[in-house]
Amino acid sequence: MTSSSRLFVCALATGAALTLTAPAKADLLPHKDLSLATALTIAATAAETCKGQGYRVSVAVVGRNGEIILHMRGDDASPHTMENSQRKAYTSRTFRVPSGEIAQRLKDNRHCRLCI
Repeated sequence: MTSSSRLFVCALATGAALTLTAPAKADLLPHKDLSLATALTIAATAAETCKGQGYRVSVAVVGRNGEIILHMRGDDASPHTMENSQRKAYTSRTFRVPSGEIAQRLKDNRHCRLCI
């Protein structure tokens, strides 16, 4: 096979591959992610609200897959609040309900060991 023939076959194969992959783009799912600015606003609001109510907390903001976008420890918050805030945010995200509802569900279920 001559070099020009090989070049033609390669170009033809590349064109066919591109033609076959074009419809795959139509199958991508659109999604939105939290920006850092939005995560900062959420975290600051949550931290100030809790501080105003007399709680010393840490705040975690997670993305759609439960990955931490922002994590901050409040003034005088105990060290364990960092892990607890991440777990609470992750649980809230995976159950797709506000974190306050998770806490209320645990309080309402008196047979749950987590409530003790």
